[in-house]
Amino acid sequence: MTQPGRARPTGYVRLIGLAAWRGVGELYNSDGLTHAAAIAYYALLSLFPFFLLALAILGEVTADPAERDAVVRFVFRYFPRQFDFITGQLDAFQTSPLKFGIGGILALTWASLGVFNAVTSAVNHAWGVEKRRSFLKHRLVSFLMLVSAGGVLLIGLILASMVRLAETRMGEALMRTPLLVWLSGVTAHYAATALLIACVALVFYFIPNVAVRFRDVWPGAVLVGLLWRAALSLFSWYASDLASWNVIHGSIAAVVIFLLWIYVSAVILLYGVEMTASYARLQDAIERHPALAPVAPPPAV
Repeated sequence: MTQPGRARPTGYVRLIGLAAWRGVGELYNSDGLTHAAAIAYYALLSLFPFFLLALAILGEVTADPAERDAVVRFVFRYFPRQFDFITGQLDAFQTSPLKFGIGGILALTWASLGVFNAVTSAVNHAWGVEKRRSFLKHRLVSFLMLVSAGGVLLIGLILASMVRLAETRMGEALMRTPLLVWLSGVTAHYAATALLIACVALVFYFIPNVAVRFRDVWPGAVLVGLLWRAALSLFSWYASDLASWNVIHGSIAAVVIFLLWIYVSAVILLYGVEMTASYARLQDAIERHPALAPVAPPPAV
């Protein structure tokens, strides 16, 4: 028996659908698209300082170039193609590693915070937050996001080490067992999406300067993961012919594709924020007025 104020499973599906529809309207009517463009701009400016800082740290963690290359390949799972202007610069970083003092590390860290500042501002704007954090708290949140991104790279390093160890010790067994080969392929294909959903859920929970219930972030996080996976497949096909892009944009075609992909990803992220905010507000309304809870229609007799 459904308790008052509790929606049945089909009612929750309808509630999620309503929140998803409202999220479209909120994204369109707000400055979400402008914030997505700002995120893409700051992502380009923050990209190389972040990678330079990450490679410097990875160089202290592991001396194996193969493991560092595996981490870079792991990162590129989130892009529709490998961009030569990124991989070429990363190869230069690894070929001629730089040593940084405290001042250099602080400068790289500050330069890397730009995209995280933009994401934080966009998420709070989507929630309609009027009371903004102080400058120092805002930068602290961005720094924590930077540390979390470094943690994701560390996870990628650990996974790369585990995969190499498994391939070394169990390579022949894997080749002889079709089920294990299938499982390894499925894991490699969906690991990036699962990790993205987890990271998005944490962003939705911790970044807004309002109280957010953890149970309210999952529908939006899962939807973002599914939309991102679909967008990645479509955009990979769309951007596969770089020659046609070169005709229009010339030598900066790869940069244009990169910015466009970050913009699309940011739009999906901010749509998820709007959907999560709408879902949380609907849940609050149902708790205040249980009669509003969507329920499944009675079964036909």
